[in-house]
Amino acid sequence: MKKTIILAVAGAALALAGCNDMCGGQKHTLYMHAHRGEPSLAPQNTRESIKLAFDLGARMIETDCHLTKEGQIIIVHAKKEMKNVWGMNKDPKDLTLDELKNTKLAHPENYDAKYANCRMPTLEELFAVMPKDKKFEVEIKTYGPEFAKKLDDARAKYGLKRENIYITSFQGDAVKDFKKQYPDYTTLFIVHMKKDKEGKLPYTAESLIAKAKDLGVEQVALGGYRNVDREFVKKLQDAGFVVGIWQVENLDDLAYAAKLKVDRICSNFASKLRDEYNTIKNLELK
Repeated sequence: MKKTIILAVAGAALALAGCNDMCGGQKHTLYMHAHRGEPSLAPQNTRESIKLAFDLGARMIETDCHLTKEGQIIIVHAKKEMKNVWGMNKDPKDLTLDELKNTKLAHPENYDAKYANCRMPTLEELFAVMPKDKKFEVEIKTYGPEFAKKLDDARAKYGLKRENIYITSFQGDAVKDFKKQYPDYTTLFIVHMKKDKEGKLPYTAESLIAKAKDLGVEQVALGGYRNVDREFVKKLQDAGFVVGIWQVENLDDLAYAAKLKVDRICSNFASKLRDEYNTIKNLELK
């Protein structure tokens, strides 16, 4: 059994390390970024988790933004996270900044003691700890006419370049409006390629290309990526789009990403996955 597991892991790593057959004799570069920081090590979407991910080698971090009741930008994912991480069964957009900032972790015992006093940060607080040579992907959860300017003002306040901040959302209208106001930001459209009861996907490659072009985005991020193949991804890339997938959590997922030849991946275990891959990528398997 152990030998089988070792061979499976090694094979997954070699799918990326070699990649010659799949990539026409050329190695394929795959960029990885950290989803909500390092959520397995520190509370997700906190300043501490984001900083830890950068410290552990991440080149890009993805995080989630809501507008509070009074229109401030707070970092938190959604109602489920509010309940599971923060112990509040409420929607963040229905709460004030003070109410959100004063919320304590529901289960501090799940993390190292140094994270016991983590709080939900504002976008400005995250920008304050972001290295100026790294990248930051901001996922819009709730959007309003003031969102784009507030984000751009916060970016400028901490001396960050627009080219280092990516704007992304499942809400096509949000990224389209943001792009209209600030065309020099890179924007992404996120889709979940989940099959319906009849086994149909929400988009064909052609319809997704048309949608992405209408939104004016440069990149597309695919969830449910096991439901698409290399041909689907190639059509998007040939149309000029950078293609990412989420979430890539282990070496088997990583090997599948290599077969798809996507441009980038997102992971909840970015540092662990990077370490595991680096440990065995030079393995000679006979």
